[in-house]
Parts: sequence; C-alpha cells; structure tokens
Amino acid sequence: MATRLQEYREKYSEQTIRFNPYAVKKMGLQQSQTLLKLEDYMLICAPYQLSMDRVVLLVILSRDEISFFQQFQNKLTSVNMSFLKPTNKNPINLFIRGTLTRLGPVKGRDNVSLFEVVYKNCPNDLVEIIGDYLLAYESLQGQFETYKGREVEMNEQAARTMRFNDFVESQIGGQKVQTKLISMGVNKIAVEIPGRLPAPSAGQLLASKLYFQTHQFVITGKVTAVDALGSGGKKISMEIGFTPEMVEIMDDYFFRTSFKKE
Repeated sequence: MATRLQEYREKYSEQTIRFNPYAVKKMGLQQSQTLLKLEDYMLICAPYQLSMDRVVLLVILSRDEISFFQQFQNKLTSVNMSFLKPTNKNPINLFIRGTLTRLGPVKGRDNVSLFEVVYKNCPNDLVEIIGDYLLAYESLQGQFETYKGREVEMNEQAARTMRFNDFVESQIGGQKVQTKLISMGVNKIAVEIPGRLPAPSAGQLLASKLYFQTHQFVITGKVTAVDALGSGGKKISMEIGFTPEMVEIMDDYFFRTSFKKE
C-alpha cells in the first residue's frame, strides 16, 4: 500500500480532476456531504475540481454573503468529504484541514461562488481515491486508441449485450428529439433522425444523450455525412472524441462477444 501511494503521489501530484457525472460516479463522491467549515459557519458545497494539494468548491451565496466571507480568506479552514466505492459497504469520510486561498463569484453564474482550499496535508485515503481514478482513466484512454475505427451495428442482440435502453435524445433545431441509434464505436456514432426535421450539415456539431442501464451520458459529435434512408429518415454519421462511458461500454461489449465466440 505504501509503495502504491508513493507511486500515486509521484505520478499524479500535479494532475487535477474536474468533476462531471462520470467522475462523481466512479469516485463514489457523496456530493450532499461535502461541507466547508469557516469558524462557526458550515457551508454546503459542490466539488468542482480536486487534486492532491487543493480542492475547488462551488457554493450558493448572495453577493452580500460573498462579501461577508471575504474575511476568511487566507485563514485556516476544513473540508468534509465522503466517498463510497462500489466495493465498500461503508463510506470513507475525510476531514481535511487547509487554508482558504481564494473565493469570489463565478462569472456568468448568479449567486454561485468559488472557494479554493489548499490542504496542509493530503490524507492517504484521498491519495488512493485520486490515484485509482486517474489510473483507470488512463487505461480507458488506451482502450480508446485500441478500439478506434471499430463500429458495431445496433441490432437487438447488440443492444441486449450492451444493456442499451433503446433511447437516444438529440438536440436538433433547438429542440430535444427522440432519435434512433444505428451504430456506435468509441470514436464514431450514427443516428437516424425523422425525415421532417432539417438535417445538420457536415462539420456541424450534434449533441445526443444515450441511455444505457450502466450509464446515461451526453456526447457531442461532428457530423461527417448525411444520408437518406428508405424509411424516410436521415442517417447522421458523426465523429466523437474520447468519452469514458462510451469506452467502458464498448470494452465490455467486445469482451463479452469475444468470450462467447471462444
């Protein structure tokens, strides 16, 4: 354990995790239990960025409240965080002491403020949580490169293996529209949109939300081709960038289908 923690500190000490739905789920962050203590005040926070030396938190405060808490800048504080890994029955509760180095309103976000806390020391449990996540994330990036170009037609059997909920929601012409998933891979996807809707042009971006039993996530693809279909709909082919949820699903699919062949 000591050796692994040392390796994590050496390898990932300068890397920062920006929280999104995937990071929250994979790290097991219990968002509602993140608290910032400033003397007698306890603020409910939403973690925004996390590293081995600091955490950036978002807090709902009015401008007057932000002005009030300016007095605590550069003073000692503490952060309570809780993580529950899928393999654990009990959460890991962390009490991290540090210094409030920065706070202020978030540009373009009414009543949202940013608080940055630099730790006195990063707990070993947090080193392990961050290191495990970043190591797994690196592995997914490697799989993304391995699986590039491999595309799977979405039929009944593939949908069952991938645990696909047969539901895709796309943003077309400023409205959410249910579309049909035709095929997918780690770096490409194709959907069918109703023929009555104007199709995006090649080079445009199209956002879609995919629903699987294991993941629900949004991808933004760059349209590469638009083809008319016999059904009257239009096939929109897109290139997509690295999306960890997509890589996990495709890796699991290729593993399951390879196992069945053997």
